[in-house]
Amino acid sequence: MEHSSYELIERLEAAGYLSATADGIKPFSRAHMARLALAADSVAELTRIDRQRIALLLEELEPEVRALRGESRQTAGGLRHRSVAAAQPPVQYNAEEGELSVDLLARQQTDLFAGRRRDDGERVYRNRLGAVLRGNLLDQVGFRIAFEQSREQGTRGYFLREDLFERQLEAVQLKGTLADFHRGAAYVTFGVGAFFDVQIGKDQVAWGPAPNDNLGLSANAPAFDMIRLRTRLGALELVSLHGSLQSCPQRPDTPLCGAAADADASYIVNGMSRTLDHDKWIAAHRVEVAVTKTLDLGFQEVVIYGDRGPEPAYLNPLMFYWAAQSYLGDKDNVMMAIDADWRIRPGLRWWVAYAIDDLKKLKIFSNDFANKFSLQSGVLWTDPFGMEDVDLRVDYVRIEPWIYTHKFPINTFRHFDAPLGHTLGPNSDRLRLDLRHRWTRDLSTSLSFARSRHGDNVLLDDGTIVNVGGDLHRGWRPGDRRDDKEFLDGNRSRRSLLTTAVDLRLWPRLRLHVEGAVEWGDNVPLPPRDGPATPLVNRSGYGDGRQTQLSLDVRYGVM
Repeated sequence: MEHSSYELIERLEAAGYLSATADGIKPFSRAHMARLALAADSVAELTRIDRQRIALLLEELEPEVRALRGESRQTAGGLRHRSVAAAQPPVQYNAEEGELSVDLLARQQTDLFAGRRRDDGERVYRNRLGAVLRGNLLDQVGFRIAFEQSREQGTRGYFLREDLFERQLEAVQLKGTLADFHRGAAYVTFGVGAFFDVQIGKDQVAWGPAPNDNLGLSANAPAFDMIRLRTRLGALELVSLHGSLQSCPQRPDTPLCGAAADADASYIVNGMSRTLDHDKWIAAHRVEVAVTKTLDLGFQEVVIYGDRGPEPAYLNPLMFYWAAQSYLGDKDNVMMAIDADWRIRPGLRWWVAYAIDDLKKLKIFSNDFANKFSLQSGVLWTDPFGMEDVDLRVDYVRIEPWIYTHKFPINTFRHFDAPLGHTLGPNSDRLRLDLRHRWTRDLSTSLSFARSRHGDNVLLDDGTIVNVGGDLHRGWRPGDRRDDKEFLDGNRSRRSLLTTAVDLRLWPRLRLHVEGAVEWGDNVPLPPRDGPATPLVNRSGYGDGRQTQLSLDVRYGVM
């Protein structure tokens, strides 16, 4: 999901050189990416830099390219060693039955902050080290294992989960002056030709027309265990999954996540209290069809449920979940979304997505909290005004109050405490412009500006929370307002963010990313506990002021 090829494929599709890419269903398989790269390589009109980028991608996908071209498998030599500066992994083993490769994962991130009521500058360092093992058997069975061990430390203390700057977190070890955490993925895929495959294991998923954040499913949460089916019939693509989620880590503001109500769900063993986990599941399916070479339409459903075993109705990849949850007693959280991706003309791509998290049929046009809608739209203009290797993006998203939340906390649209959908969260909107120029195959710069607003819940002096539907982690509860929701109600924050960045590929798998940002904020959460997953009672407070940030990211390999 972090591979740079997705941005390249989106650009080439917008330019009119590719069609029916099914880019609303990510991640791609390596074979699918290789097919797209081969198709793009045959286009005579590519810019010089785009052609060089495609050539590098084909080199990285060499085994899949050979298979698509019908070439024989390389078996000579068995174990092969390459330079770490090559596009291929440094260690490979080739045999008649298949191939195996081993690669290193290493990453160092440095973030320097000033302003926003900091007495001195703040420093955050994140260091990661791991490895990737990948291979295939007879071009029909593939597998991938990846693991990173990470450490965050700097000028802040680490006593609560909310003290970490890192947002995509599984379990964390808090050690006062530092925090250790890790993430991993491991899965095996069984393929039947080029039209059907089954994947079993732990991975990420992102569905929708937006390149990063989508209303339905985005790769913002950690990977989770799933069974994923994917099939292709001409211009129509269907994907379905069923997976296991973690309810959430300890939070003082919800009984599901470690508060007093969990006492009945624990027991004492060897003198220690052991809390029992709540079962939590996700089921989702998406169909995407290329109606024409310039228009793709998509439809998807996602249901979050728990406190019981897997439901047969949700295991059915063809079942309409909206009807299934009614059949099961209307006790789960179903989100439905439709989207369109239209290349208006060569070089101009427009997309729009509309999501319905819940709907009260008898009060559909009212301000009842149960009516939860969200809209997202954007434009990508490649080579604007005849400027080669330039991309201009404009996008807007509006997320209504209460969306992603649920009256039963187990059904909240999250994995651990990270959102499964858009990072902006409920009761928010954002307008963003982004200009990117690629100077060479390996060097690009970007400039972006964003204006966002958010209506947060309100914490009163007596500890009472006025719930306006502005917190992903706190759904409607008895006593909360429900008949008169108002967009951006509550404790309103405003942000203006100006960002400039330089991205340099030093080797095919070694990248350097330098980014500088200035943010002007009105009534925004104050650091260090300013993340969206921080409970109100744990926040560092709210205030105004400017914040500057300088980020340095050196990465070898991708997770």
